[in-house]
Amino acid sequence: MARPTDSRPRPPSARPPHSSADRKGPPPHKSKGRPQLPTPPAPERLPTWPGVTSLVLRPGTATPPLAGHPWVFSGALAHVVAGPGASDLPGSPCALFDQHARYLGAGYWNKNSQIAVRIVAMGSDGLEPLDFPALDELAAVRVKAAAALRLDLGLPSAATTAYRLINSEGDWLPGVTADRFGDGAVLQISTAGAWNLRATIVRELQALGCAWVQVRVPADIHPSEGLLGGSSEEHGEVPERASVLHNGLKLLVEPAGGQKTGMYCDQRDNHARVAQLAAGRFVVDAFCHAGGFGLHAARAGAKRVLCVDASQKAVDLTLQHAELNKLAVEVQCNDAVLVLRGLAGLDDAERPDLVIVDPPKYATRAAAVEQAQRKYMALNAVAMQAVRPGGWLVSCSCSGLVEPEMFLRTLGQAAQQAGVAVQLVELRSAAPDHPTAPAHAEGRYLKVAICRVVPRT
Repeated sequence: MARPTDSRPRPPSARPPHSSADRKGPPPHKSKGRPQLPTPPAPERLPTWPGVTSLVLRPGTATPPLAGHPWVFSGALAHVVAGPGASDLPGSPCALFDQHARYLGAGYWNKNSQIAVRIVAMGSDGLEPLDFPALDELAAVRVKAAAALRLDLGLPSAATTAYRLINSEGDWLPGVTADRFGDGAVLQISTAGAWNLRATIVRELQALGCAWVQVRVPADIHPSEGLLGGSSEEHGEVPERASVLHNGLKLLVEPAGGQKTGMYCDQRDNHARVAQLAAGRFVVDAFCHAGGFGLHAARAGAKRVLCVDASQKAVDLTLQHAELNKLAVEVQCNDAVLVLRGLAGLDDAERPDLVIVDPPKYATRAAAVEQAQRKYMALNAVAMQAVRPGGWLVSCSCSGLVEPEMFLRTLGQAAQQAGVAVQLVELRSAAPDHPTAPAHAEGRYLKVAICRVVPRT
C-alpha cells in the first residue's frame, strides 16, 4: 500500500474536459445564468501517495459525496495534484478532498469524462488513511460482500438461478455489473477504472463457484473511457446458451450475445406480482423481449396471452421459452404501438383485460428527456385505450433520466389524451438484488406503475 506524503500543490495546467455527450446523470451543480466563481487557491498542505492523484473539490460541491453519492462531475474539480508516478490515464486511482483538504474517499478518475470521479471507498472522519487503499483489494472485498448480500436475500434459490450479483454503484463497484447465470456469470464493464479491476473480479467470481465468466464491454460505451465497445473476454468454457430458472420458469440465456448481460433480471419480482392479476384474463405483453410477463401470466392461468415484439429474435425466444415450459402463448413480430392501436378499435368485450408495456430506454441522454416524455405519453395513451374499461395497465420505464414523478405525471397526461381515468395502485422498481446508494437517484432507473383504467366520468 502507498504511504502519503505532504506536498504543496500547484494548480493544473488545464481543467478536465467537459462533454455533455458523456452525461449519465444530472449536470454539475450550478445555477443557470450565474457566473462561474473563480477557482480558490489550493490547500497549503495536501496529502499525496505514490501512483495516486489527489483531487480537490470546489467550495460547495462536497455535499453529494458526503451524502454517499458515488459520482463527482468534472465541473466540481478545482485542483488536480499528481502523486509521485501517478498516471492521468482514464481509470487511474485518485483520492478526493474538499476545499479544506478533508479526505472524502478513494476511487478512480477520468479527466476526459463529465463523470470525472467514481468513488469506491468513502472517507469517514475527514482524515486521510496512512495507507491508500489498493483498488484491487477493495474490489475483492466488494465482490465478497455483494455475494453475501444475495445469500441474505435468498439467492440463488430452488426457483431462481439467474440474478444480479454485482450492481455497480449499488455494491460500491462503479462500472461493474455481474449477473449470475447458473454455474457461470456475465461481467459487464462500462468504465476504464472497472476494466483495470477485471482480473481481480473474475478471480473472485471463480472463487464463488463460477465455472465460466464472460466479460463484456457495452457496444455503446462512451469513447471517453478508451475501451473498445462490443469487445469481450472468456474465462473458462462459456456455453453458447445457459439454462437458468427464473421464478421457477426455465429460460435460456446467451452469455456472449443478447442485450446487456444476456438477460434482464430486474423485472423478476414484477413478473410474479403482475401474474397475480392474470388468472382468467386476456393479457397482452407488449415489448415482450423474452416473454417474461407473458409467460408468468400464462402459468398463472390467463385465458389468453399475446406477446408482441418488433424483434424476430425476441419473438422466437419467447416461443422457445413457452415450449420449454409447456405454456400456451400467441406471438406477433410487429410494432407494439400498431398492435395496441388495433386492439383499441375492438369492442369492449374483445379488448384485453391486462396490458403490459415495457419499452426500451427512451431517454439515453439528458437532451432526449423531453422527447422521451412525448414517446411515453403517446405509447401509454394507446395502451390505455386498448384496455377494456375496468382493466389493468402495467407501464414500465427503464429510463433513469425520467424520474418517478415525471413518469407518473406523463401517465396522467396520457390518460387525459386517451379520454380515460387511471388509478395508480402500486409503483414498483427493480428486484432487491439491484441495491442502490440512497443518495444515488440515478441508480434507481426502473419504474413499474400498476394502474387501473376506468372510464372518465
